[in-house]
Amino acid sequence: MFAQRLCLVPRSSLSTLPVAQTSKRSLSRLATYHEPAFPVRNRSIVYAPSHSRVPLSSTNQHRSLHVSPLLCEASPNMSTSNTMTAFRYYPGETTAVRETLPVPAPRPDEVVIKILAGGVCHSDLSILDPSGSIGEWTQPFTLGHEGAGVITALGSDVSKLFPNLKKDMYVAVLGTNPCFKPACTPCSTGKDNLCPDSEGGWYGIGRDGFWAEYSAVRGDSIIPIPTTPEKISPAVAALCTDAVLTPYHALKTCIGVKPSDTVMILGCGGLGINAIQIAKGVLGASCVIGCDVREESLKRAKQAGADYVVTPDDLPTFLAAQHLSPDVVVDIVGTQHSFDTALSVVKPAGLIHILGLMAPSVQFPLMRVVTKDLTVKASFWGCKQELIEVFDAAAKGQVKPEVETRPLEECLQVLKEFHEGKVKGRIALVP
Repeated sequence: MFAQRLCLVPRSSLSTLPVAQTSKRSLSRLATYHEPAFPVRNRSIVYAPSHSRVPLSSTNQHRSLHVSPLLCEASPNMSTSNTMTAFRYYPGETTAVRETLPVPAPRPDEVVIKILAGGVCHSDLSILDPSGSIGEWTQPFTLGHEGAGVITALGSDVSKLFPNLKKDMYVAVLGTNPCFKPACTPCSTGKDNLCPDSEGGWYGIGRDGFWAEYSAVRGDSIIPIPTTPEKISPAVAALCTDAVLTPYHALKTCIGVKPSDTVMILGCGGLGINAIQIAKGVLGASCVIGCDVREESLKRAKQAGADYVVTPDDLPTFLAAQHLSPDVVVDIVGTQHSFDTALSVVKPAGLIHILGLMAPSVQFPLMRVVTKDLTVKASFWGCKQELIEVFDAAAKGQVKPEVETRPLEECLQVLKEFHEGKVKGRIALVP
């Protein structure tokens, strides 16, 4: 479980935060998202005297925050000029909770960003899954781990610590929020995606994220975008921080795709389409194969630059006819069936790289893996320097993520559509 911080009130006013313990949420399990089990709440929050007590949920009356000054249910006559809309995680809830919160003030090393777009992905559904697939939290936080926007305020130390950051700058956020301390081995060796001491948790996954109108972000986690919103839209910029960064880290850093490689992308949803563009357009793989069960996804894969597209059922016949044998198979689905498919087609001495997390575990026959001299790898998110490179590639047009935009107020409907399987690509919420 990650340390938490609530960006609801100024730090100087924060006192105790007793919150009831929720049920254990396994870090290793992944299950499907369920329909909301509780009624959706729509609440307005404003400052209140220090003795106030705020119920966090009509279904969990024993949980309360003690803050001075604290947040409480707003009177219709009270001003909300310094407030914002946010969609938040609450322990025990199975959908996001819409709230009106104070606009956050920055700590000394933070900036405040006016969010222009916040991405939505299947990890967000897993966070809201009551059986627990991502982690466990006892405190609420604003969801959304992909974010881009414009700096509106600087903390008192930002000009000294991060002189490149200015007000009105167009920026994105590195969601892993690494500590970047000299004594941290991952951070000091270019593996900051593996930082064990992220400052207060990952953004949108334990710490307040970007399904809101504003967010306070540590200067260390800010990435200036090297062009304008007209050239890289806020929705695309938000997706670059995960849906592009994750396959970029896998293909470039972990696998080291070469121009001579034949690469198969197994799963051509939003992240898979980006992986195809990276393998072909950025790393110059000689042959890229897109594989998916959905004809619509195969059409999009072909448009994204795949040399060939094929369904899993047709793979053996297709590969034999084309005299192809993948050097690398990237499994973006992450189920037993998808891994078995990868294992059946990867060439001897080849590599299978797992990015998908649709199943809690996969098994493989040791003898088959050993006698094929295979490498099986996996990877997590990506690093700050890689995100800088991702934006350079996007600015050059080498990667053009597909994204649909929806109003922030449609957040709950978007989550429902994800759950029902109606979303074929990626969506960004726009405040």
